[in-house]
This record gives sequence, structure tokens and C-alpha cells, in this order.
Amino acid sequence: MKHRKYIIILTILSGLFGCNNPKKDFVFDEFKTQIENKGMKIDSIDETELIYISKGEVTLEVSLDNVRRNYERDKDKTHISDLVKTLVDYSIDIPANWNDAKENIFISLYPNDFDFKDFVNFKVTDQINKIYLHSENDRFTWIAEADLEKWNITDSDLENQAQKNANRILAESQIKFDTIENRKLGMLESEYTNLKSALLLAPSMKEKVKTDFSYPFYAVIPVRDFCYIFSEKDFEFFSQRIGPVVVDEFKQSGYPITTEILKFSDDGIKTVGMYKVTE
Repeated sequence: MKHRKYIIILTILSGLFGCNNPKKDFVFDEFKTQIENKGMKIDSIDETELIYISKGEVTLEVSLDNVRRNYERDKDKTHISDLVKTLVDYSIDIPANWNDAKENIFISLYPNDFDFKDFVNFKVTDQINKIYLHSENDRFTWIAEADLEKWNITDSDLENQAQKNANRILAESQIKFDTIENRKLGMLESEYTNLKSALLLAPSMKEKVKTDFSYPFYAVIPVRDFCYIFSEKDFEFFSQRIGPVVVDEFKQSGYPITTEILKFSDDGIKTVGMYKVTE
């Protein structure tokens, strides 16, 4: 049970990690009201200001910091209700059989200043790691080494399946673009918004960008649901112009990833620059 408890905590915190001070402001009051309307209650708030909520045999550990940040940016209460829905709907269940789980295995990107414990993860750049998750019915559960043993698969099996699933989603997605001084700045559009940035790692991305851009290509992924794509020949033009947007997205979102400028090529992913974040 201890192992699965960690998965619940980290999955919930994947969108909320970084609690500083859940003050009794509007977000806190609205969160408390919505939780209680769903038949749940806040058990306690510890000395680090994390909120503890019991659900069955497990305890959920919740931070409101990033939800508050998103609400202050958008004044949209759905940031709160989405969190409440996640807590209410969350289940510790993950398919025991690999054949039942494999179609819903995906990659996600996270800043690597994070204690990944025994969850399967690999370095992508000096700033970000990729983790693997099982996603079903808007629920995300991180994949741990114990899950691989249960499924009797290897890291390579997990990676290959995640790539296959990413290719499937990417085929249903579009790259839309703005034309600026006859240069194209692309934006990946997908109904799977939480996985959008990770789709850049899909093997089929190479062919998808060739139509309107080029390969190798460059991208920025300041947050998990936002990215820009541009061609190698337009590197100087866009890299000098998009910095403020990248930093602003990174600072304002509850789901920041990196301010790096990344080059995608047959040699892999390489950091070629980084925008400085100031307070």
C-alpha cells in the first residue's frame, strides 16, 4: 500500500507540485466547498501547508499553489473544479494485465529537480526528464518499476509501447501555424492537451514536420500544454523574438517544464539555448 500511496501523491502533485502557502483565500474556500459538496473533507493541513484528504484506504496530499496561480491568471473556477474532479474520481487501480494497460501508456515531461523515487524515468535534457504514465478516463497514474515486474515487461517494452501510442495520437493531431514575415511558427494542436509537449518525442513527428517546416526542427516547451515549432533556417529569427512569451508561459502556468530551446534531429534532443527567468 505504501508504494501505491506514493503514486497517488505524485500523480495529484504532477499538476500541483510546489505548494508554498494555501492561504484561506477564494481558491481555498472554493476548493473546500466543492470537496465537501462531493462528500469529502479536509482532514488536516500540515506545517508545510499541504492539505490531507482521506479517501478509502489512502490519504491524498494536495497543494493548491499552482491552481491558485492559474486562477489568478485566468479568473476561471474550472481550475479548481478540475482538481476536485481529479480527487473525487481518482482510483489506485491500474490494470494488472499488460494487454489491458498497454494501449493507454504514454510519456510525459517533467522538470528534473524532482524526486522520482522508483518511478520509471529517463533524462531528456539537463532540465527535463520523461516519465511514463497510464492514462484512462482523465486519470493519470505514474508507472513504477514494480509495475514493470507485475506486467513482466522491460523498460524497452514500455518505451516501445509509449512511442506507438504517441504516434497514434499524433496522427490525430495538427500542426497549425502563424506566418510572421513569411516565416512559419508552428503550434501543435491535440485534444490530449496534457500530453501535447511530449508528442514532440513521437517517432512520427519527423515526418509530420517535414510538410510545413523542416527536419531537424526547433521547439520550445515552456509548459506541458503549449509549444512552438520552427524550422532550422528560421532559428535566429524566432529564437530572438519568442523569449518573452516562453518565459511568461513558464512563470504563469501551473505546469511548467523548461525555458530551453531544443533541437530535434536524428541525433536526439539537444539544448541549444535557454531563456532566463527573472522574478
